[in-house]
Amino acid sequence: MFSEAQQVFQKIGNELGVAECLKRLGDIYGMQDKYDEAIQMISDAQNQFETFGNQLRAATCLWSLGELYRKQEKYDEATEMTLKAQKQFEEIGHKEGVADCLMNLGYIYVDQSQYDEAVKNFSNAQRQHQSIGRIVGVAWCYECLGRIYRLQGQYEKAEEAFTEALELFKGFPGEKYYIGYTLLEFGHLFFDMKDFVEARRKYEEARDIFDSHGQLEKQVDRCSRALAELDEAEAAGSISE
Repeated sequence: MFSEAQQVFQKIGNELGVAECLKRLGDIYGMQDKYDEAIQMISDAQNQFETFGNQLRAATCLWSLGELYRKQEKYDEATEMTLKAQKQFEEIGHKEGVADCLMNLGYIYVDQSQYDEAVKNFSNAQRQHQSIGRIVGVAWCYECLGRIYRLQGQYEKAEEAFTEALELFKGFPGEKYYIGYTLLEFGHLFFDMKDFVEARRKYEEARDIFDSHGQLEKQVDRCSRALAELDEAEAAGSISE
């Protein structure tokens, strides 16, 4: 569909339309895990947008390229593209774009186990989201921070972050994926702390949230596996006693 539209735009000389089609085709390739094709398409789109002085769309392409490189574990390229995108978003005063870049940088650093840098970026992203009233974004930053603190063994900080995230998500009951995922990660935290009663409570709550959505079967399965591991840990504990 988009490739046909691209041909039409090319015939009538609408280069901006061509660029938009390239970006959308790149997004589709990215969702299909065809990263090389996606990078080629979005790079072409980014160059087109730059030529026409459309800085917002060019920056969006750079952000997408950063995400694609991260998925390929090409972290230097991912960081470079994301920082370029952030700079362009800052130049045009697009705070949402800046926040999204900061979050992407946070993910890049988590993937490389550079947790202090990740915390810094997610904390900055949180402030950006807060400044423009994106409360779901603020809540998700807390969730990300909770995961990092857990990985660092800072359990008290992790518990505070997950609690804050869930408190904010209460205002957005439709965000079932985010809420369920936060509960699941909260369960993992209590599992690490060997508080199996609370871990079970969080796993079951996460499972029920995912199950109520109807299209999150994979996440329901993740909760079931977590509960099975919890059963094993409790059985092993009772045997050792």
